[in-house]
This record gives sequence, C-alpha cells and structure tokens, in this order.
Amino acid sequence: MHFIIPVAGEGTRLRPLTHTVPKPLLYVAGKSILGHILENLRKLPLEKITIVHGVKGEAIIKFCKKYDYDFRFVYQEKRLGLGHAIYIGAKGLKGPTIVLLGDTIIEYDLKKLCKQTMNVLAVKKVAEPQRFGIVETKGCYVIDLKEKPKNPKSNLAIAGLYYFQHIENIVRSVTRLMEKGLKTRGEYQLTDALRYLLHKGEKFKILRIKNWFDCGTSAALIETNRHLLIKNHHFKKRKQTIVLRPVYIDDSAYIRNSIIGPNVSIGENVTIRNSVIKDSIINRKAIVENALLSESIIGEKAVVKSGYKKLSVSDSSSINLP
Repeated sequence: MHFIIPVAGEGTRLRPLTHTVPKPLLYVAGKSILGHILENLRKLPLEKITIVHGVKGEAIIKFCKKYDYDFRFVYQEKRLGLGHAIYIGAKGLKGPTIVLLGDTIIEYDLKKLCKQTMNVLAVKKVAEPQRFGIVETKGCYVIDLKEKPKNPKSNLAIAGLYYFQHIENIVRSVTRLMEKGLKTRGEYQLTDALRYLLHKGEKFKILRIKNWFDCGTSAALIETNRHLLIKNHHFKKRKQTIVLRPVYIDDSAYIRNSIIGPNVSIGENVTIRNSVIKDSIINRKAIVENALLSESIIGEKAVVKSGYKKLSVSDSSSINLP
C-alpha cells in the first residue's frame, strides 16, 4: 500500500500565519495538522509515504524525519492543481494507493480502507457545495463528478480522502489532461481526471465520512481544535492558574495568574501571564501578557501584550472596550 500526502499549497487563506510556517505544520489540539495525519497511519501496511511539497518544504521534510516511516519527498515546483500534485507524486508507483490531503483531518479507521477492492472516494454532505468537488451517486456508486460547479446537482463533497486500486490509471488520466491543456479554474484537477476514468468505465464508490475537518481557514482551524481537544486534552496543574477543560497545554509552557480554557491549545515554551484565554490556539514560543483572547490564533514566537485601563464611568453608562 502506497500513501500520498499533498502539502504543496501555500495556505493563502491562513495568512499571515502561513507566511513563515507551512499550513500542515500549524498547531491544533497538541500537534501539527500533519502530525495528526501521520499519527493515524501507524499500524497500516504501508510500503512508502510520498510527501508532495512546495515552498517551505524544508520545514516539512525536517518534521517528517521525527517519524520512522519510509518517506519519499517530491517537490512540486509550480502549483498546477491537485491533479498535477498527484501526478508527480504517483509517477513510478503501481497498485493500491491512498491519497489524503495534508490540510485535512478525517476520523476514520484507515485499516478498513486498505481492505477495499474498488476505488473509493470519501464524501460528506456540505452546506455550500459550490466550494468543493461534488459527486452524484446512484446508491453507493458514483455516476458523475464535477469540480466546484455553479449549479451543483448534489451536496456530497469530496472530503480529500481517496483509495485507488491502480494509481497508475490516475497518472495516465492526469497525463491526458496535461497533454490536452484541460484545466478547470486554471489548474489540472483530480476531479476531472476521475471523471474521465468514470466515463471510460472505471467504477468508484463512496464512503460517507462523519467527521471531516478541512483546516483551510482560521475559523475551521479553531473548530477543529474544539473537536479534537475532547479526545486529546492534556495539562498539568500550575500555580495561580485556573484551567477549564478541555485544553492541551504543553508541559514546557510557563503560565501564571491566568485563566485558560475551555478549548485552548498551547504549544512548546509558550509564556502566558495575567491573561484570560478561551477558544484559541497559541503556537510555540509565543508570549501573551495582560490579554483577553477568544477565537484567536497566535503564531510562533509572536508577542501579544495588552494592559489594564483606568476608567471613571457614570451611572447607567455603557462602554465597549476593544
């Protein structure tokens, strides 16, 4: 079994956090996004994991070396779409292959996927199908696919997890798109390659996913953090600090005179003083002092300092402080 993880996207919707840190290495519920993915691959019958990376790929490679998998790193020089990423990542591979997007956390037993005997696309119902690759189905089988349709005929979105019986067929189909210059929204789309194979007689069935977390925006990252902390909470008691579960606080973090939680992740060597923080993610080596934070993401080595205000407020007044 081969495994391909495309991580070459630049994470533009998460800027400025991704100006210096690749999106898959952003922190959520005690680990990076990529860390959650790699942890879930343990005990799978994997021959090799291919990481398709782009800019800031050195950080991705360095991070992956913490794990004892057999990695293969492929550089995507130009961002030509997911289809192109899979094309360069799968060249030379044959047979059963799982593809999982590097900014996606899916709660599913991947061992079951390894036992499939047919191509499988993970899907989930979404409120805005125009934003996703969409499948039309008959029973559990796919009868059509379309990338980000203006008038979708279905609300079943492709969730970024794929199982292919013969990855070489995907490579051939993407090769055809590239030779003919067939792009959607300026990119070679994996959805278009799959659609061609479907119409040529290859069969695909769907796998309905309950918990799918696309970590592509700050709001999505915060929501993912809330959910994962329910199972992945951890902290040790600290003096002069109140902790409201669930939280994940790295043991190396220094916290004094603060209230932390609920739904807060705090990374390595963070310093927090005199603050109240809830529904937030504080990345490694950040400093937060005299602050009230909610639904916030603080980047690595960032410094956030506020202060107390002196007020004289008359009767029946109303004041909103920034």
